[in-house]
Amino acid sequence: MKNIKTTLSILSIALMALLVACGGEPECPLNSVSMARFDFRDSKTQASVKLTTGATVTGLATIDGALETDTVFNKAESYMSVPLSYTSQTTYVIHYTETMRDTIELKHKNIPFVSDIECPALMYYEVESFRYTTHALDSIKLVNPKITNEETINFNIYYRGSSAE
Repeated sequence: MKNIKTTLSILSIALMALLVACGGEPECPLNSVSMARFDFRDSKTQASVKLTTGATVTGLATIDGALETDTVFNKAESYMSVPLSYTSQTTYVIHYTETMRDTIELKHKNIPFVSDIECPALMYYEVESFRYTTHALDSIKLVNPKITNEETINFNIYYRGSSAE
């Protein structure tokens, strides 16, 4: 009887190991889009601030020689997560009012990434340089140059006083 229990236990363990090793679904990432995260902060206190309610962020891209724009963010939040272009440059325009806006331009290296042959390919990015205007914002600090499908802070945007609110 003891021998049968031992044999059944060994067979159960072997069967479970076989199922785990050879079957099942591939473990594809749940999030397949890489987004740059910008946190909004007060330049003096370093405290988190919210973007104004009416502010929108548009992305600019040149596709087949034509300039394309699209709204990529329009919430009053203390951060924004926005997609990047598949070209080597991404430009964002933060529209605070109809006449007040700041532009952020990123130059980046695109890094195709495949985690499993059965999963869709991902595009990761590495920020090489950036520049920006300072109409409402004070400065931008690069926190993490690697942009992947995992949500991490990549930039801090600092505003003077309460110009973001």
